[in-house]
Amino acid sequence: MTSEQPKRSGAKWALVGVGTLAVLAGGTYAAGYAMAGDKLPRNSTVRGVPVGGMPSDEAINALKKAVAPAAEAPITLSAGKQKATVTPPTAGLVVDYAGTIEQAGAGKSLHPAHIWNVLSGGGEMKLKTSVDEAALTSALKGQAQNFTVKPADATVSLDRDKVTVKDGVVGTELDVDAAAKAVRSAWMKEQQLEAPLTKSEPAITTAKAKAFVKEQITPRVSAPIIVDLGKGKVELTGPGIGELTKIQAKDGMLTATSDMDKLYKAAVRKAEPIGFDEPQDAKWQLKDGKPVVVPGKPGMSIDRKAFDKAVGEALTKTGAQRTVTVPVTTKQPEVTTEQAQKAKVSEVTGEFTTTYPHADYRNTNLSVVASRINNTYIAPGETFSLNDTIGPRTPGSGFVDGWVVSGDHLVKENAGGISQSGTAVFNALFFSGLQRIEHQPHTMYFSRYPAGREATLYYGHIDVKFKNDSPYGAIIQSWVDKSSPGGKGSMTVKIWSTKVYDKVTSTELVKSNFTTGRKLTRSGPKCNPQAAAPGFTVNYARLFYKGGSVVKREPYSWTYAPTDEITCE
Repeated sequence: MTSEQPKRSGAKWALVGVGTLAVLAGGTYAAGYAMAGDKLPRNSTVRGVPVGGMPSDEAINALKKAVAPAAEAPITLSAGKQKATVTPPTAGLVVDYAGTIEQAGAGKSLHPAHIWNVLSGGGEMKLKTSVDEAALTSALKGQAQNFTVKPADATVSLDRDKVTVKDGVVGTELDVDAAAKAVRSAWMKEQQLEAPLTKSEPAITTAKAKAFVKEQITPRVSAPIIVDLGKGKVELTGPGIGELTKIQAKDGMLTATSDMDKLYKAAVRKAEPIGFDEPQDAKWQLKDGKPVVVPGKPGMSIDRKAFDKAVGEALTKTGAQRTVTVPVTTKQPEVTTEQAQKAKVSEVTGEFTTTYPHADYRNTNLSVVASRINNTYIAPGETFSLNDTIGPRTPGSGFVDGWVVSGDHLVKENAGGISQSGTAVFNALFFSGLQRIEHQPHTMYFSRYPAGREATLYYGHIDVKFKNDSPYGAIIQSWVDKSSPGGKGSMTVKIWSTKVYDKVTSTELVKSNFTTGRKLTRSGPKCNPQAAAPGFTVNYARLFYKGGSVVKREPYSWTYAPTDEITCE
């Protein structure tokens, strides 16, 4: 044997050893590869959810099952009672489950490092998400109206000396950008959020309204203003001032205006008992049933300009500053006896009588009205107001409760039934030829009145007004023939003046477009049964004649609502 033989034998065994190791290593590698498969690294977690060692599909499902409840849970934004709910998936907040698992390195690979990582590596991975900003903004804008409140000014109302402040309302709107940021931050963490709002103060805040009351209203009504006229004093009460004060809101400001004209008249009226008589204009009056001129006479007049200045400044003052001194002067009448004689009153130019079924309240209330308007003089160019002549309707002024129209039915109110006087006065003035300024028929028709050619009254709202557009004076004569049980009463109104037209007449009252009311059943102590009556439209005209021809024509039209039939249970 040569020396090379042992060498070849050792090399041979070395190759056998290497081969064996290679086979062993290959077997181990193959086993590792088989064990790794397409699983995630052994220690992989997402948001604490263990997904290691799972195939990709299984890991995705496990992750979704664990994360979806939080990821898809609605997020509610609240501000007081206002709420809005955002559902993440539809608002563009999306979890990419497959992408999250993919970043862990799942899937088969022959690379040793990959196999090693699968068998022994891994760790906490970040959840892969995306936010569609446009979708989120759209979702929030779609519910932004839930938080929209328009700012509203505080208001101040005054009922004599009672002041009421209604709080203003602060406007709110959802801050969409801030809300989107809050939703992104809260996603999968919180489900209840405070809605971020932008606020806008009203032009007139509650604080501003209260300051206005303190400075402008409370002083006016809290104490009287004493007007010193030299030989006597008159008092303008706080509640009386309040009744004549109007509060207005404009351009973010509150203003208070007291009616100086009516305050002056109140002072004049209160000054009469202490010897201050205003000058009396000459005027026509009825005496023993005939028109005569009552001469004018001078009087003591409260200086109007000085009154307005002194009282106007004292309105918002307190204490001793609410006592003011106003001079008094002798004043001649504005209409002299000679001027009144030119406005000759010589004859009856219009008259009308209305009748009514017996009711004690009608006898009382209509008698009060007749006494107040009787012998009222309307000078040329002057406008007569029935409401102003009658004055406020209060129990203290002689009126009692009676039936009035309220919406679709009758209710009892003080001075009920005096619309009868409105119809009598309207028709008398209508046929006298004087210029109609204002009148309104009832909403429901009463058969005792001429359809459409009648008038209702409501103090402060609905009036009968006529202007004396003739060169002659006009006197209203009025009286009531009271009713008795089972009989009828009547109210008559005559207008004395001098005719401008030969005659004034009315065309036929033409009815059309009839309608029918409802049948209603009501209950309760205030229910009063009511008979049905049709509604309709009526048209007519006032005709003015001169020389046998119509020289002027005034059309009138009115639509009555049907009267519902009301049965009381």
